[in-house]
Amino acid sequence: MKTLFEIIDNPDSSSPLWKQWKNLVDTEGWTSDDNSVTEMVPSLPTTRSVFAVTKTPERSMVGSVVWNEYDDICWLGFYLLAPEYRGKGIGSMIWAQAMSRIRKDLVLGLRGVVKMAPKYKSRDTPVDGALLENYRLTSNDFYSAMKNFQDLGLIQKRVRDLSETDWEKFLKYDKSVNSRDRREYLEIYYKKLDYTIGIAFFNESGDIDGVISAVPTGHQEDNNFKICHLYANSSNIAFYTMKVLSEVMLKTYPEATLIFHLVDTPEGSFTVLHKFFKSLNLNAGVSGLTLYSDVYQPKGDLEKVYIPFNSSCHFDY
Repeated sequence: MKTLFEIIDNPDSSSPLWKQWKNLVDTEGWTSDDNSVTEMVPSLPTTRSVFAVTKTPERSMVGSVVWNEYDDICWLGFYLLAPEYRGKGIGSMIWAQAMSRIRKDLVLGLRGVVKMAPKYKSRDTPVDGALLENYRLTSNDFYSAMKNFQDLGLIQKRVRDLSETDWEKFLKYDKSVNSRDRREYLEIYYKKLDYTIGIAFFNESGDIDGVISAVPTGHQEDNNFKICHLYANSSNIAFYTMKVLSEVMLKTYPEATLIFHLVDTPEGSFTVLHKFFKSLNLNAGVSGLTLYSDVYQPKGDLEKVYIPFNSSCHFDY
């Protein structure tokens, strides 16, 4: 099998391998890393990758390990093989290549499917983190669940349309919540991707009290949207942002399925929404178990994080 493929590092962002990679990610149904992630990852300066490709004129993708290195963490978001190449030992080869490339001064983090967790824990990521769960609602059901919540009368502004002054306030608020400077990343996410829906909520003093966004995830025909991230200064504000977004989603994407990815930890405000979705008699699906190479302490103000961003490009919980 070794003679049938070769391993390459960091293919150029224009390589057709990235299109094959995105198609495989979408087919796997990994909805937490949404379409903004699969669009941005190939060209971000923080992205590193190892690909196995066929030794044919087509140079087709066999498998890949793709990760991002920033701040104090290396987040490994994509370890996958084309179905026809699984179980042949190729995954172990590209994994080993990737591990030899990752900076040793960073904490390695990843989310693995639960059945694979023992394998990952026995190798490079032995430290348990949070379980990532998901709840799903149609646009119509989301609107029905939110319509009776209190209208707080906060000033709503689309993030892509913020003035320069308000944009600076937005960036400052984002950093205050997650303790990371994500200016360049958020500039792309909100202003250069035409499908991102982002709403910021300002109080009478002109300060931001919350923000919520939605972005497509998976194949276009699946009509799925990931709701991310939701940061708010209180539970009342969090539910108000959801109420407003529910109206937008019903009007704009009435047939969509909305996916809410939450971590299962009592830290921060995550439990508030867990209780809410369970009150709607929804059962949580499991998106993956977070594992680390070493103890990794959460950053920022978790009391304001109701739905984490959950992006490989800029991990926030």
